[in-house]
Amino acid sequence: MRSGGEVAGWWSACCRLAIAVLAVWSAQCHASTYSCRQELRTLIVPALRDTAFPKTDIQVELPEVTYTNADASKPLYSVRLFVPANSPENPDRELTIGWVNLDVARLRVYDVTRNPDRPDVLSVDASRFRDFVSKCMAGANRDPSSCEKLNGFASKKGVLIPGNEAGRLVTGAGRLQFYSAPDVSCRMSGVFILEGETVDAYSEYGNFTSVVYLNAKSNGPVTGWVRSDRLKPDGVGIAPRQ
Repeated sequence: MRSGGEVAGWWSACCRLAIAVLAVWSAQCHASTYSCRQELRTLIVPALRDTAFPKTDIQVELPEVTYTNADASKPLYSVRLFVPANSPENPDRELTIGWVNLDVARLRVYDVTRNPDRPDVLSVDASRFRDFVSKCMAGANRDPSSCEKLNGFASKKGVLIPGNEAGRLVTGAGRLQFYSAPDVSCRMSGVFILEGETVDAYSEYGNFTSVVYLNAKSNGPVTGWVRSDRLKPDGVGIAPRQ
């Protein structure tokens, strides 16, 4: 027979093992129920200001793709805001209503919907933001070789420009660089246009616009993404007003 001390020791060990197992199980359950999309929505939507849509209807898209600002060492991650819209004009049954940028380095959130140059700084829970970054954005700083994937994603999710409003004039000083996707890491070497030239715009994603450039000296049209702040409408379209 076991002595009273042996039984007590055995029982204590069993209890410690059971507690450890329960702790692991609890942590695994927490991880499995953590919804990145819901956490991002909870982080952003309550902080939005003066929205024309009920906040209960606003959804967010996870920042699976990125673009960077002028300082490539400080990436910004673009989050699309949308509401359900079941109509023939919205085959995806979604209507994009705005964009928010995540500054992971400084744990700041910027609403760029109304004015990308002077965005609204949203008041968010820094601890919650940090938790979201650690759980959901571990692969955010991936290799720039994903430009093709980013281009496909942005082409599908970007805001389409009506054909009768497609004409754009290049403004500002210096060359306007072309990118194969809306990210400065996707630079198209040697492909650029100059101030005063015109392009046809097709869609906008974040701070970039997808354009086509036609030049008699080139062998064919050049397509790519350029910075939106270097373009302005010239009143010319490629299709009649609908």
